[in-house]
Amino acid sequence: MSLAHQSRGKAIDPLERSHTAPKFAAANPGDTARWYVEHLDFPHHAVFDNGNYAIVRRESLTLHLWKCDNSIIPENTSCYVELRDTSALNELHASLLKNAQKSSFAPGRIEKKPVDAEGHGMREFHVWDPNGNLIGFGAAIQPS
Repeated sequence: MSLAHQSRGKAIDPLERSHTAPKFAAANPGDTARWYVEHLDFPHHAVFDNGNYAIVRRESLTLHLWKCDNSIIPENTSCYVELRDTSALNELHASLLKNAQKSSFAPGRIEKKPVDAEGHGMREFHVWDPNGNLIGFGAAIQPS
C-alpha cells in the first residue's frame, strides 16, 4: 500500500500541508507556557488539566508542554526551527537577546550571537527554556 494517495491522477504526500508540533517535557507546563509568552514572544498559549499540559504558538511554531518531573528528559530534548533567511534569523535573535535582559530569563539561556555552521550551510543560535529543552533556530547561509 502506498503512503501517497491520488488526487486527480497526481500522487499527494500525506504530509503535504502538515505541521510539526514538538512535545517538550516541563516540570510545570503552565509556568513554562507563561515563560514562552514573556521571553520568546509567543502570543498564543493555552493551559489545560490544572497546569499539567500547555500549548504555546508563535506563527507556525507550536510547542506542546507536558508534565514531567524527571529533569533528565527535558535536558535531552530539542527541536530545530528553520527560518526563511539569515535576515529573519538575525532579527529574531536580536529580539530574543533583548528579552534575555529580563532577570527572569536566566543567564546563559540564549547564545550571544548566531554562528555560521558552514559544515551544514546554516547560520544558527540556540535557546534553552527553564526546563532545559533546547530550540535551535537556523537559516541557510546564502553563497556570496
